Amino acid sequence: MVNFRLHRLAGILIGFWLFNLSLTGFFLNHEKNNFDMGFMWSITLPSDIFNDYAISHHGHREITGYKIHPEKDWKALASMRGLFIDRGYGFKRVYTGRVFQIEPARDRDFRENFDTLYLATDRGVIKIDWEGKYSVAGLYGKVITSISVYGDRIVAVDMKKDVYMLKDGKWEYIELPSEADIPPDVRFGRFVRDFHYGRGLFVNPVSMLINDFASLWWLWLSVSGYVIYLTYKKLKKKKAAGIQIRKLVKLHGNIISIVLIPILFLLALTGLFIDHPRFFRPFISFSIPTAVMPPVYHEPQKDIWGVDYDGKFIRIGTRHGLYRVEDSRLVLESPGFAYRVIRVENRLYISGMGSPSRFYSDGKWQRIKGHVHMPVDFIKTDKGVEPVNRRKLDFRPDTLPLYTFFVTLHDGSFFHEYFIYLNDLSVVLTFVLLYTGTIRYLKRRGILR
Repeated sequence: MVNFRLHRLAGILIGFWLFNLSLTGFFLNHEKNNFDMGFMWSITLPSDIFNDYAISHHGHREITGYKIHPEKDWKALASMRGLFIDRGYGFKRVYTGRVFQIEPARDRDFRENFDTLYLATDRGVIKIDWEGKYSVAGLYGKVITSISVYGDRIVAVDMKKDVYMLKDGKWEYIELPSEADIPPDVRFGRFVRDFHYGRGLFVNPVSMLINDFASLWWLWLSVSGYVIYLTYKKLKKKKAAGIQIRKLVKLHGNIISIVLIPILFLLALTGLFIDHPRFFRPFISFSIPTAVMPPVYHEPQKDIWGVDYDGKFIRIGTRHGLYRVEDSRLVLESPGFAYRVIRVENRLYISGMGSPSRFYSDGKWQRIKGHVHMPVDFIKTDKGVEPVNRRKLDFRPDTLPLYTFFVTLHDGSFFHEYFIYLNDLSVVLTFVLLYTGTIRYLKRRGILR
């Protein structure tokens, strides 16, 4: 009876917030390019409904690239809502659609021509000028997540897995070697984020679908739990109440719930770690042998976050680092998550995620001075080449995408910055619900007494 009351109390207290976390988590699982959920970016809401804290932390997340025309000082900003151009009169959208990267035209001596831009979009590779006149350069209908331009050749990556090259006017599929240099270990903190974001077990979409199912099941548990609580007293007074109550309970707690316990537990725990990165950093900074890590950590060929082509080699950025594509294997050139791979003239830059941002010069990789968290681009200025901090860009639209609404609901910042502690409470009570729910199931099945 104590177990039942504890389970019921925990559910009543936090069920509504678990419903929120499950629903918003499901959509956020498809944040950028997994399946077609472009409505999260095309549907917009007034910026006024968000508080300053929410905007400062999440209002910039749609930005994916940034370039400045060196001669005219015009600015091009790529975002998940399209391409925005500022020719001295403020940003104006000239292309609508999800844009993952922006690159200038470039000759074979690495001289850049900013009069022509290339976009990696959810409609293929787009060629566009500063007036917004564009044409499809190829791979129409594919979700191109990264590109590299070298003369008349373009290398493009579809859905972070498939590599294509425009060569002699034709697009060719590039088969990557199956052999790769795999680092001996992986930081546990890397796995924490990968798992929570739906990319920590298997090559997508499999890992993402597992998280999707777990999110939807949490949604069902939240709703059915409240239904059982609200109808329990009414059914108890009726003659056939016992049968109906048992049916409801069986639908609420069954073998699926038991099987999903490890996933639900890890989603809650990793969410707690992500909400408080500084506090938990000492506890998640250790390394785990790659040999015991899930399959996705053994297949960098299907985990491509950025790409570069210098006329001789294709290089791909992965969670393990930057790889050079050889005939027979992938050679790891620079360890550490290569979130973005950007070429500025003849120098290659890497934006790190949980790893230092760096560039290649004088035959070695050098760390970029200062700290810009996950720069979305690199631009040439009077001071040299600098990383782009999207939080500091002068881009303040009157509307924000539905995605921003989801992500601020998910961490509670839509209401107040201290709502993050409601997430902490939900983690604790989730553990209570999982434990007491398991005990109740085992007793109902006669396994425990």
